Amino acid sequence: MVEPTDPDHAALSWLQLQDSALPSGRFVHSYGLEAWLAAFPAAGEAEVATLAGRFVAGSVATLDAVVLAHTADADHTELVRLDRLLLSYKTAASARSSSQTGGQRLARLAIDAFDGLDASPYLAEVAAGAVPGNLAVVEGHVHAELGVPVRNAVLGHLRAAYAGFLSAGVRLGRLGPVAVQRLVHRHRAALSELAGLAASRSLDDLGSSVPELDLYAMTHETRTARLFAT
Repeated sequence: MVEPTDPDHAALSWLQLQDSALPSGRFVHSYGLEAWLAAFPAAGEAEVATLAGRFVAGSVATLDAVVLAHTADADHTELVRLDRLLLSYKTAASARSSSQTGGQRLARLAIDAFDGLDASPYLAEVAAGAVPGNLAVVEGHVHAELGVPVRNAVLGHLRAAYAGFLSAGVRLGRLGPVAVQRLVHRHRAALSELAGLAASRSLDDLGSSVPELDLYAMTHETRTARLFAT
């Protein structure tokens, strides 16, 4: 672990990992929103905001964020087990792609940019494609190695998922950037509550169910013209 006793270092690392400028590829995915909006062309800010809330509460907070929380004290063997477990819950090709692409990019970035993380055998295996490299597992491991408290890591993951979903709405012309900031600000209490639930949830209770998005995410990969990778 790098500088585990210095709270300022941990806080700055957390801020760096949450920065939208971090080249992890997190914002090249629409999580099914692009295909959903094609089916509902009249949907606007209110509808997208509602869908974003359902996505975070019904998928991220009950699956990815839960697994992320369990990476806090995980050794290499447990990280690989968590990685493969998470992948088994991602049945849609688009979900697997967005999770693994983001995780692999973050692993390579962490190895190159963060002192000490080039010694992580798990990150090395992710970068080499030897293990799935789901974003939640990689992100949780990187946070733990940098001394970031697990509660902050989970909260950051949930906020990034919510903001990323809304940002996809901006690129698709259904939201303005100011609207995204307003919605993220107003969703603070909900994100905080979800973080507490995710951090205390057992791996036996993993699940993800957002049917209105899942179905459209599956159709997205068959579209010939699309803005987002998934």
